[in-house]
Amino acid sequence: MKTAIFTASFNRPDLMEELLNGLAKNIEDLNGIDIYHYIDGGSRSKQEEIKNIIDKSGVPYTSIVQREENFGVGRNLIGARRDLFDVHGYERVILIEDDLIPGPNFVKTTLAVADWARNYDDIGMVQVWNLPDRPVSESDLDVVVPTHEHFYTYCIDVEVWDEIKDTLYEYERLYLDGVAYGDKDWRAIRRRFMKPRYTKVRKLRQGRTFLDGEYPHPPPFGSRLKRTVPTGQDAITALALWEKGLIRVATLAPRAVMKGVDGVHSTAKIFDQLGLNAQADYEWHQAIPTTFRLP
Repeated sequence: MKTAIFTASFNRPDLMEELLNGLAKNIEDLNGIDIYHYIDGGSRSKQEEIKNIIDKSGVPYTSIVQREENFGVGRNLIGARRDLFDVHGYERVILIEDDLIPGPNFVKTTLAVADWARNYDDIGMVQVWNLPDRPVSESDLDVVVPTHEHFYTYCIDVEVWDEIKDTLYEYERLYLDGVAYGDKDWRAIRRRFMKPRYTKVRKLRQGRTFLDGEYPHPPPFGSRLKRTVPTGQDAITALALWEKGLIRVATLAPRAVMKGVDGVHSTAKIFDQLGLNAQADYEWHQAIPTTFRLP
């Protein structure tokens, strides 16, 4: 499959350097994969510093896209997916946000899970980063769990993107274009955009499914849409998948580590509250599974 990896960054060159060091550990698995870097702009951006780090990293890339202004996370990520799928015609895209540091076998495992997932009509996204709720051992390397959380990295194929992109593009048009990040109408997003989709009957997939009808897989934000639910593009992506009857699975054993203590939605306190200060081991050197299972 024609595959691309893209990174999204803004003003954290130290983390971008760590990300590239992690990708360098996967260098043999990058053959045939194009790498794009989307660097947000604006007065607080560190585009040139990040570009220099990319150039010096030794990790090959296809393109560095320097946004002319501060797009914000939502516009940057939606725009990157539009560019790669709709314009350049990629069939599979892997996102790595700048605070997600790949471990050994990150790329190979991502591709293995994505290839396996194509056997099922209800798996829309896969990822190999997770916050497991129990200790992980070598015997868990083929375990995957459904999740609505943590979109720091994921892999999506074009067939799924074509199903969900209209929802993302409408959200972008109504609430992101021409609006500063701090001025977004979060209440309107919840009430006018999310709630109608949240309350309608969810599509049922007709092909072979990974989860049977009895598996308890609730909507992405609980049984009802509370005032505290997130309204960013990650949330809309989760909602679009759920609306189409699609699930997202993550390997129980992470193959990367998240290091973004300070960010748009993170502080040291939030980082600790989420359990990110006690992440599981992410360096696995065992053979990569080719099939995966529920716990």
